[in-house]
Amino acid sequence: MTTEPPKLDQIMITGLLRGARNAYGAAIRKALGEAGCDDVPASGIFVIGAIARNNAPLGEIIKGLGTSKQAVGQLIDTLVLRGYVAREMDPEDRRRLVLTLTERGKAAAVATAAVVGRIEAEVTAQLGAEYVSHTRETLAAIMQTGFAMAAVEPGAAPASETAVPRFKNRRLDAAVFETCALADAKFCDVNLADAAFENVNLKGAKFHNVNLSGVTITNAKIEGLKIFGYDIPALIKAERARG
Repeated sequence: MTTEPPKLDQIMITGLLRGARNAYGAAIRKALGEAGCDDVPASGIFVIGAIARNNAPLGEIIKGLGTSKQAVGQLIDTLVLRGYVAREMDPEDRRRLVLTLTERGKAAAVATAAVVGRIEAEVTAQLGAEYVSHTRETLAAIMQTGFAMAAVEPGAAPASETAVPRFKNRRLDAAVFETCALADAKFCDVNLADAAFENVNLKGAKFHNVNLSGVTITNAKIEGLKIFGYDIPALIKAERARG
């Protein structure tokens, strides 16, 4: 007996968004590997792309990632060490850092832009430009509505790097927490099913009565992580074992 796959209108938009994001990610990772850039860190390609497109300053990158200055600083450090980004003081303003791409960074940017362009061109050929335009409008409306409901500015960084994030009575299923600081964060009565934590600091975080089924955690700091009312998934145990 075979089970028919769910129809598109039966799948939550959040699931489709995550699937599309993963599809882009897989294609980009393959292209980066073929270009000899397989060690670009999580979210690193966003930084590389922002610099390639418009020489985005550090402040704009922090806002775009929606995370703390400290977390972005660590990401930039990694990109510099791996030879993708050069960092220098602005000769006209010593308080300002100027970020530029190295030859390796430019190669990563070209590889990423090429594969993203091919995906969008093929989708447009399959569905037509009108469908793609409607999709862009729909995604823009989702972002505007979601940020309005959360009462935050699009791409806003945390109000304070020392503020303790708190999540209570919320649905965050299939959410993606990437390159952000969640140290000592408190999650209470939250649905995190199928959520992903990538390159995050979860030291001392507390989860109380939280649905963690299907959660994935990669490259995360989890020392002192406490979970109440839920068995710690094997994936977290494995992550802790790896240190």
